[in-house]
Amino acid sequence: MTEQELKKTLSENIKKYRKNKFTQEKLAEKCGLSSQNINDIEGMRRWPRSENLVKIADALQVEVYQLFIPQTKKKVVIEKTDENISIQNQIQSKVIEEIRKVLNKSLDKMKKE
Repeated sequence: MTEQELKKTLSENIKKYRKNKFTQEKLAEKCGLSSQNINDIEGMRRWPRSENLVKIADALQVEVYQLFIPQTKKKVVIEKTDENISIQNQIQSKVIEEIRKVLNKSLDKMKKE
């Protein structure tokens, strides 16, 4: 997953979780951020600080990691066989590890700035 894909996933998930709950302005108010900041994050023009990610996740009542899970367009139904469950667990582990790597790389980059 590239940094741009990670930003897109974050943007889509913030929009998804705030849908029918908050406008950008209300979410910003709840987080103690500017509405421009939320707009820039959703518009993929700005990467949020780690403490702001926590504030956004708290306001949306989700865990931070949920903001980085890509959403699929089609529902995929997987037969629940032992082999498929094992494969699914392996894939989930790899995806989570990749998200962690990209997130840590981005956070390290932000710390340097």
